Amino acid sequence: MCLGIIFFAKPGSPEKLAVDRLLSADRIALAGPIVAEVLIGCRRKDQADWIASRLKLAHYVEPTWSDWQAAADLGRELASKGQRLPLSDLVIGAIAKRLSAFVYTADPHFDLIADLKRFRP
Repeated sequence: MCLGIIFFAKPGSPEKLAVDRLLSADRIALAGPIVAEVLIGCRRKDQADWIASRLKLAHYVEPTWSDWQAAADLGRELASKGQRLPLSDLVIGAIAKRLSAFVYTADPHFDLIADLKRFRP
């Protein structure tokens, strides 16, 4: 089953309600790595297409050259401390820092990124 469908199928969950409020307030932005990670969780193309149609309601942010450099710097810094993060998380963190945006995730990797603002419903 598609992880995105599981999320969308839980209308009363605190996470779903928080995302609905943020969407209604026009306060959600996505970057390519987030879109890809959500859609990879879908086993069937029709599920992925349905989720993609919902994700298109959010703003889309493209990483800049500086974001990629910041992601690399962050990755080197964390690796020097023995902490390796996926490139997708590093790029998302760099974009969020550039935009002074909050990141809404349960992924503990983001706890390792200093000065990253986290959204907590």
